Amino acid sequence: MSKIIELKGSILSLTVLRVYSADIEQTKAAIAEKIDQAPDFFVGIPVVIEFKVPPEDPMFLALLVEFLHQKQLIPTGVRTDDESVQEQASYAGLAVFPEETKKKRKQEQKETETTLENDTPQATTAMVVQGTVRSGQQIYAKGRDLMVMGSVNPGAEVVADGHVHVFGKVMGKVFAGSSGMTDARIFAKQLNPELVCIAGLYLLAEDMSAEYKKGFVEVVLEDDKLVFKRPLDE
Repeated sequence: MSKIIELKGSILSLTVLRVYSADIEQTKAAIAEKIDQAPDFFVGIPVVIEFKVPPEDPMFLALLVEFLHQKQLIPTGVRTDDESVQEQASYAGLAVFPEETKKKRKQEQKETETTLENDTPQATTAMVVQGTVRSGQQIYAKGRDLMVMGSVNPGAEVVADGHVHVFGKVMGKVFAGSSGMTDARIFAKQLNPELVCIAGLYLLAEDMSAEYKKGFVEVVLEDDKLVFKRPLDE
């Protein structure tokens, strides 16, 4: 008999929605404002909710889940050790993920780096794209770095499991470490993008400091934050 289904463990990048307000209307307004900045990007993406303040209203989570569905996001779970939130998640049909600790994250990162060192072929070369990536185009470098010898126009996307190097101007979306490689980096001659993302953690254009939108820039992931640097000045 041929195989019908298969269940396998997998590591997927999930977007985490951190909630810092106990006011549901304020929270909904902030989410709507964020989505309006890049509506196509958020359609259909799975979201894990993490409360940074205890939700005093017992209906807060249910209302938030309903609102996320209205915005075409897919709430899949909550990350918490709070038993009251876990109970609300159970009623809402959401998965419960334990809170991460820095020590645990560092251990997982160390194990991932060791696995990558053992498994990654040493001679893998980067994908090279000659010229500009135009609006509507998407380039994906599976299992390796990506080098773009031109610009990334608005509406274009470049994605790599490794690092992304752009020798022109970035005005579209850039994704590095898309398979979960947290030490992936983005290098650009000039960075004024719609969005940058490393290992699932992203930043929209309006959240970037204007001082890094000119000149050569490097983007790295440090302590769950995207950090902008000027490597040529160091």
